[in-house]
Amino acid sequence: MSNFVMELFHVLQPWIPHLLIVSIVGFVFQKFGGSHIQPWFFAKVYNPSLSSYHVKLRSMKKEHFDSMKNHVSADPALRKKGALRILEIGPGPGYNFEFYPANSELTVVEVNPFFEEQFFKKQADHPHIKMDRFVVGFAESMKGVPDNSIDIVVSTMVLCSVRSIEGALQEIRRVLAPGGKYYFWEHIREYQYLWVLFVQHLLSYTIYDLVFGCRLNRKSDEVIKTNKCGFSSIEQQRFRTPLQPGFDKLYIFHSAHVKGIATK
Repeated sequence: MSNFVMELFHVLQPWIPHLLIVSIVGFVFQKFGGSHIQPWFFAKVYNPSLSSYHVKLRSMKKEHFDSMKNHVSADPALRKKGALRILEIGPGPGYNFEFYPANSELTVVEVNPFFEEQFFKKQADHPHIKMDRFVVGFAESMKGVPDNSIDIVVSTMVLCSVRSIEGALQEIRRVLAPGGKYYFWEHIREYQYLWVLFVQHLLSYTIYDLVFGCRLNRKSDEVIKTNKCGFSSIEQQRFRTPLQPGFDKLYIFHSAHVKGIATK
């Protein structure tokens, strides 16, 4: 056995039990129909488990979204109230809702219909904003959202699962009002540790994609940076999420992140 394989096995050994669990779940999806199980799994099991991720990074996310309060709405009625029309793509359980400015009207585009009931129930938890519309659809085809109608678009941990990053960015720019802003917070392809990148490639085209609908090796930061969609400005930076003992060790496979703001 080569030195590289031995070293790789030594590094991966602590993660083998967790990867085994993911593999078993993947087998169940493949055997019994992942297209039906996956939406339920995300809504009832996986996304609620991300609460630890949100709690751990809450202060960082709050700082990232803080400048929203300075944005002026393109809608005269909302402008008078100091409010915004916000669209979030793939909000899941709504971990970002607490960061949105008061009196804002929130539309979400979510491919998973299991989240619709949860979305409107969240109104009681976030009375400072209005849960306005739940649109079932893809980021690359937001037909239910008119052109130039949104002040702020938000995506967090979403571009890894879209069918086309470029298509999603084109739609985001289309729905944004002139001067509107796109706030993104995404995990990206590993850029420092070769062994992590190796595992990302391995999982992205096998079990992880099947179970979570996610490609760990997406270069979202590079795609956004090319700015083929014609945003007037883009500010972004790479960063890493902190790791903790236990199950959180799995986050090392999407520890590399990018956050930023693109302006139409």
